[in-house]
Amino acid sequence: QAWRTSPSGIAPEIFRFSPGYGQNDFAPPADSSYLLRPETIESLFVLYRVTGDQIYREWAWDLFQAIEARCRVDGGYSGLLNTQTASPGHNNEQPSYYLAETLKYFYLIFAEDSVVPLDQWIFNTEAHPLPIHRDWKPY
Repeated sequence: QAWRTSPSGIAPEIFRFSPGYGQNDFAPPADSSYLLRPETIESLFVLYRVTGDQIYREWAWDLFQAIEARCRVDGGYSGLLNTQTASPGHNNEQPSYYLAETLKYFYLIFAEDSVVPLDQWIFNTEAHPLPIHRDWKPY
Protein backbone atom coordinates (compact mmCIF):
# COMPACT_ATOMS: atom_id res chain seq x y z
CA GLN A 1 0.00 0.00 0.00
CA ALA A 2 2.80 2.36 -0.85
CA TRP A 3 0.29 4.65 -2.58
CA ARG A 4 -1.70 5.05 0.64
CA THR A 5 1.32 6.34 2.58
CA SER A 6 2.58 8.66 -0.15
CA PRO A 7 2.01 12.42 0.33
CA SER A 8 0.43 12.55 -3.15
CA GLY A 9 -1.71 9.45 -2.59
CA ILE A 10 0.06 7.72 -5.48
CA ALA A 11 2.93 5.24 -5.28
CA PRO A 12 6.24 5.93 -6.99
CA GLU A 13 7.37 3.85 -9.97
CA ILE A 14 10.14 2.24 -7.96
CA PHE A 15 10.47 1.61 -4.26
CA ARG A 16 12.13 -0.95 -2.08
CA PHE A 17 11.28 -2.75 1.10
CA SER A 18 13.69 -2.27 3.95
CA PRO A 19 12.71 -4.17 7.13
CA GLY A 20 12.94 -2.00 10.18
CA TYR A 21 13.13 1.21 8.18
CA GLY A 22 9.90 2.64 9.54
CA GLN A 23 6.34 3.13 8.38
CA ASN A 24 5.42 -0.04 6.46
CA ASP A 25 9.16 -0.68 5.94
CA PHE A 26 9.29 1.28 2.68
CA ALA A 27 12.66 2.89 2.11
CA PRO A 28 12.78 6.22 0.25
CA PRO A 29 11.96 5.50 -3.39
CA ALA A 30 14.68 5.16 -5.98
CA ASP A 31 12.43 6.93 -8.47
CA SER A 32 9.57 9.08 -7.18
CA SER A 33 7.79 9.50 -10.50
CA TYR A 34 4.48 7.93 -11.55
CA LEU A 35 3.89 7.23 -15.23
CA LEU A 36 0.18 6.25 -15.21
CA ARG A 37 1.07 2.56 -15.40
CA PRO A 38 -1.65 -0.11 -15.01
CA GLU A 39 0.07 -2.70 -12.80
CA THR A 40 -1.47 -1.65 -9.47
CA ILE A 41 -5.05 -1.44 -10.71
CA GLU A 42 -4.56 -4.63 -12.75
CA SER A 43 -3.51 -6.44 -9.57
CA LEU A 44 -6.45 -5.04 -7.63
CA PHE A 45 -8.82 -6.11 -10.43
CA VAL A 46 -7.54 -9.69 -10.48
CA LEU A 47 -7.55 -9.93 -6.69
CA TYR A 48 -11.12 -8.65 -6.56
CA ARG A 49 -12.36 -11.02 -9.26
CA VAL A 50 -10.63 -14.04 -7.67
CA THR A 51 -11.61 -13.34 -4.05
CA GLY A 52 -14.72 -11.17 -4.30
CA ASP A 53 -13.34 -9.13 -1.38
CA GLN A 54 -14.74 -5.57 -1.58
CA ILE A 55 -11.57 -4.11 -0.04
CA TYR A 56 -9.94 -4.29 -3.49
CA ARG A 57 -12.72 -2.16 -4.97
CA GLU A 58 -12.34 0.31 -2.10
CA TRP A 59 -8.59 0.55 -2.71
CA ALA A 60 -9.21 0.92 -6.45
CA TRP A 61 -11.62 3.79 -5.78
CA ASP A 62 -9.03 5.50 -3.54
CA LEU A 63 -6.44 5.11 -6.29
CA PHE A 64 -8.83 6.41 -8.95
CA GLN A 65 -9.61 9.49 -6.86
CA ALA A 66 -5.89 10.13 -6.28
CA ILE A 67 -5.20 9.92 -10.02
CA GLU A 68 -8.11 12.26 -10.73
CA ALA A 69 -6.85 14.74 -8.13
CA ARG A 70 -3.16 14.64 -9.05
CA CYS A 71 -2.88 13.56 -12.70
CA ARG A 72 -5.87 15.16 -14.43
CA VAL A 73 -4.81 18.12 -16.56
CA ASP A 74 -6.44 20.16 -19.31
CA GLY A 75 -6.88 17.81 -22.24
CA GLY A 76 -6.20 14.55 -20.43
CA TYR A 77 -3.91 13.08 -17.80
CA SER A 78 -0.24 13.46 -17.00
CA GLY A 79 2.32 11.37 -15.18
CA LEU A 80 3.87 12.81 -12.02
CA LEU A 81 7.44 13.90 -11.41
CA ASN A 82 7.57 13.34 -7.64
CA THR A 83 4.91 11.37 -5.76
CA GLN A 84 6.62 12.10 -2.47
CA THR A 85 5.25 15.63 -2.26
CA ALA A 86 1.71 16.98 -2.00
CA SER A 87 2.39 19.00 -5.19
CA PRO A 88 4.09 16.36 -7.37
CA GLY A 89 4.41 18.26 -10.66
CA HIS A 90 3.51 16.84 -14.08
CA ASN A 91 5.69 15.31 -16.77
CA ASN A 92 3.18 16.41 -19.46
CA GLU A 93 2.97 12.95 -20.98
CA GLN A 94 -0.09 10.71 -21.35
CA PRO A 95 1.09 7.33 -22.61
CA SER A 96 -1.30 5.30 -24.76
CA TYR A 97 -1.32 2.46 -22.22
CA TYR A 98 -3.10 4.76 -19.76
CA LEU A 99 -6.20 4.69 -21.96
CA ALA A 100 -5.73 1.15 -23.25
CA GLU A 101 -4.86 -0.58 -19.98
CA THR A 102 -5.11 1.52 -16.83
CA LEU A 103 -8.59 2.89 -17.50
CA LYS A 104 -9.76 -0.50 -18.80
CA TYR A 105 -8.88 -2.13 -15.48
CA PHE A 106 -10.57 0.70 -13.58
CA TYR A 107 -13.72 0.08 -15.62
CA LEU A 108 -13.57 -3.68 -15.15
CA ILE A 109 -13.07 -3.66 -11.39
CA PHE A 110 -16.33 -1.73 -10.99
CA ALA A 111 -18.25 -3.56 -13.72
CA GLU A 112 -20.37 -6.62 -13.06
CA ASP A 113 -18.35 -9.83 -12.86
CA SER A 114 -20.20 -11.05 -15.96
CA VAL A 115 -18.28 -8.47 -18.01
CA VAL A 116 -15.21 -10.37 -19.25
CA PRO A 117 -15.46 -13.26 -16.75
CA LEU A 118 -12.05 -14.64 -15.86
CA ASP A 119 -13.14 -18.24 -16.31
CA GLN A 120 -13.80 -17.50 -20.00
CA TRP A 121 -11.17 -14.86 -20.82
CA ILE A 122 -7.50 -14.24 -20.15
CA PHE A 123 -5.68 -10.92 -20.52
CA ASN A 124 -2.41 -10.61 -22.39
CA THR A 125 0.32 -8.23 -21.21
CA GLU A 126 -1.34 -5.34 -23.06
CA ALA A 127 -4.70 -5.90 -21.31
CA HIS A 128 -6.38 -7.36 -24.38
CA PRO A 129 -8.92 -10.03 -23.41
CA LEU A 130 -8.47 -13.30 -25.28
CA PRO A 131 -11.04 -16.10 -25.13
CA ILE A 132 -10.10 -19.34 -23.42
CA HIS A 133 -10.68 -22.21 -25.85
CA ARG A 134 -11.25 -25.33 -23.80
CA ASP A 135 -11.51 -27.58 -26.86
CA TRP A 136 -8.12 -26.56 -28.25
CA LYS A 137 -5.85 -29.43 -29.27
CA PRO A 138 -2.20 -29.18 -30.28
CA TYR A 139 -1.34 -30.09 -33.88
